[in-house]
Amino acid sequence: MRMNMNEKRRQVIRIAMSAMDINKIRLATALDLSYPTMLKKLKSPDKFKIGQAERLCDLLNIDLREFVNPLNN
Repeated sequence: MRMNMNEKRRQVIRIAMSAMDINKIRLATALDLSYPTMLKKLKSPDKFKIGQAERLCDLLNIDLREFVNPLNN
């Protein structure tokens, strides 16, 4: 079964959060988002604004190019 881009992004985020031991509450706080908004964005990562995606990638040590186009990796 092939993953679409959002599924792949969710997987990348989930793995990075686990590796960095960062939970959703801490991530929401670090990105200056409410917890409900963070949950929505994690469900649909394509909804992150550019600056939020950059910050997310910095926090979780994710390559921004991998986040933007996860199917090439």
